[in-house]
This record gives sequence, C-alpha cells and structure tokens, in this order.
Amino acid sequence: MRVPAHPGLYDVGESPPALSGSQCTSCGTKFFPPLAVGCELCGSAELDDVTLASRGQLHSFATVHLHRGGDIEAPFTMGEIVLDDGPVIRATMVTNDGLTIGAPVHAEWVVVKMDDDGREIVEPRFGPVQ
Repeated sequence: MRVPAHPGLYDVGESPPALSGSQCTSCGTKFFPPLAVGCELCGSAELDDVTLASRGQLHSFATVHLHRGGDIEAPFTMGEIVLDDGPVIRATMVTNDGLTIGAPVHAEWVVVKMDDDGREIVEPRFGPVQ
C-alpha cells in the first residue's frame, strides 16, 4: 500500500501521478499547490479543485550538494517545470543525467521511505521523457 509523503498534493492511486491543484473560476488561472483563500491573479474567492497532469517542460534545474535535515540526502536535483496544464512548479528530479532546459519531463512515483507499518511513502519526482 502507498501513502503520500505530502497528503493533499497528489493522489497516490493515480498512475502516472496526478497533482491536486486549484483553478480560479473567474480568470481560469491554475495553481499548484492548491489555493484555499483566493486567486493570486484576479483576487476572486471562487476556486475549484482540479487535477493537473504531471508533465511539462523543464525550465531550469540545480543540483543541491549540501542539505541539512529532511528526508532527502544530498546531492539531489531540483527542477522548475512549466506544467502542460499551466502552473510553474518546483519539484525533485529523479536524476540530473540527461536533463536539458526546454526538454519534456514527466513524473513517476518514487518510494522515499517505509513507514512503521511497512507501507511505502511515495512522492512524484520528475525526469526526462524517454
């Protein structure tokens, strides 16, 4: 059984991963993570929950060599991704091998650890489309 590392941000039952976002009913702007207060662009308080596909284009990336704490051990690579569904997100990359600015990327499930009950704690991480 899978358990999300960050509940409310994605559905672990989906494959490939799907991200939980929000969309302004007034201007149509999509957000990730989902907003609860109101639209950052037009100020409307009317937001709908939406599912965002976890694929897009790599805008930038950087490898972190020193990192204190957390569940991830350095070195690791973070990417800034323009999702096909609109928003720009920051996400952990599966690898830094073969990454190219502008290249298509998609998410896959990665087990980040096991919990005390033996369940997989997972999160989506992005990598190049093969």
